[in-house]
Amino acid sequence: MKKNKSGLFFGTAEFHGIGGFPEKMVSELLENSVILRNVRLSESEIHGECSPFDYLKVAKAAGKNGVRIRCGKRRGLYFTLARYKTRGGLYAGLLVFVMLVSINKTRVQDIVITGDFPSAQVSKILDECGIKQGVFLSELNFSKAEQMLMLEIENCAWADVSREGFRVKAEVHSSEEKPEVESKNPRNIVATRPARIVSMTVRKGAAAISVGSGVNTGDMLVSGTVFDGREKIMFVHSDAEIIGEFSETQEFFVPYSEIVNLPNGKVRRFDSIIAEDDEYPLYFGEAFAENSVYSEETRYLFGEKSPIKIKSRIYTEYTPTEIMRSPDDAVRELRRQKERFEENFYGEYEIISCEEKFFPEKGGIRLIAEYTLQGDIAKPVDIDIAE
Repeated sequence: MKKNKSGLFFGTAEFHGIGGFPEKMVSELLENSVILRNVRLSESEIHGECSPFDYLKVAKAAGKNGVRIRCGKRRGLYFTLARYKTRGGLYAGLLVFVMLVSINKTRVQDIVITGDFPSAQVSKILDECGIKQGVFLSELNFSKAEQMLMLEIENCAWADVSREGFRVKAEVHSSEEKPEVESKNPRNIVATRPARIVSMTVRKGAAAISVGSGVNTGDMLVSGTVFDGREKIMFVHSDAEIIGEFSETQEFFVPYSEIVNLPNGKVRRFDSIIAEDDEYPLYFGEAFAENSVYSEETRYLFGEKSPIKIKSRIYTEYTPTEIMRSPDDAVRELRRQKERFEENFYGEYEIISCEEKFFPEKGGIRLIAEYTLQGDIAKPVDIDIAE
């Protein structure tokens, strides 16, 4: 970057010379307005750098003054393009890219919505104000859009609509609410479900049950009403961990025949070049495809240290397809459903045991799973002291 800032914008060519009169050579080049960088003279040697366009002048001046010169390292845009000078398609593609960027930078290509309200609600108001994809940037009225957002969205505290390149950013926030702080009021702890107590740790309050006891939903586990040792009642903020063991039964069903959406092999990609905060689409129109599943992929264009990336919006098309399952296939799918259910709903519990029962039916197979679980069943309830 230093070399670029000092004038050698298209690259540099190192040169090394020996013999002759290097001082006269440098003087002649400076008189002819040739820019030299990092010049080092030592006895009858010279080292330096010049623009690729000036190297021929350097070589002629060296020969005129008896200096034997050779070229060293060559760096920069000039030499990079020179390696691909026979590839006309590359330059044609570059020209098309520049044209696309020039065209797309005059229109809205993307709208980013952030804040506390649903994107669909904000997007509808922006659309009514003329802010949508494909509209000329010069036609946008951000002040009007901000006013409409403030008027039409209930509890909207502030709105900011602005432009970054060809992207419009809309940020809409509600009035700040005070963060929830756990109440320090006196409280009891009750059971959230029927269970058998297997362990308990009471940090504050008076235990109302013991290990091995059976409790029902709402039963008192820890009381926030305690005696201070002098026959006076105190109300405390009970704190405890009560582990209970309980049973649950879940049912799962998988049919032998089912209509599912399967990828049909058709994939549409919409690529953009990302340079810092700017995005340059390499496509026309809107990046969208019906009856598809959307995903994104981002990769570096010239290595991980490059500031330029390629962002791909990928739409994988799906087609409704009827699938037929054998009894073994249905059992495998039932087990997958059961595993997903356990990950989603029993993550905070310990599964002690699970008894599985499979029941073949006319249209498929039903699985009944009987679980034995352990987990925290404590629920705090504030004490109404007035009572």
